[in-house]
Amino acid sequence: MSTIRNNLLIAATVGLMAVGGCATTGGSLTSSANRLERSAYALQEESNDSDVRGDFRRDARELAEETREFRRVVEDRDSSKEDVHEAFEDVSQRYHAMRDEVEHDRDREANAEFRDVTEAYLDVEREMRSRDSRRDRVARDD
Repeated sequence: MSTIRNNLLIAATVGLMAVGGCATTGGSLTSSANRLERSAYALQEESNDSDVRGDFRRDARELAEETREFRRVVEDRDSSKEDVHEAFEDVSQRYHAMRDEVEHDRDREANAEFRDVTEAYLDVEREMRSRDSRRDRVARDD
């Protein structure tokens, strides 16, 4: 009797976790946004501690600020999907401008420092695409 009850309890728990996972679409985006912010601030700190051009230092600071604002929008329950997209667009523009600068300068150290930001940015980009494709599927189903 207790084995059946335990199995039912386990099945119910797994079922609730699955339903909860489907309902919380923003969890992975929030995690990715946090990682991007941490990476951008680490890049800013490294740029302050090293002998890099002032432009790079300024760009790193501005990217860090944009990522912080993006994370705040993602975490804000009152933010609309459009708010999230606008905040991501701001981050995206800043990221791509800085990436182009790093690639143009061909500085190995800057490229290595920027790698963590790139990986985190790509995670956020994937999450944003995933959210868009889920939203499109739901819209088609309606």
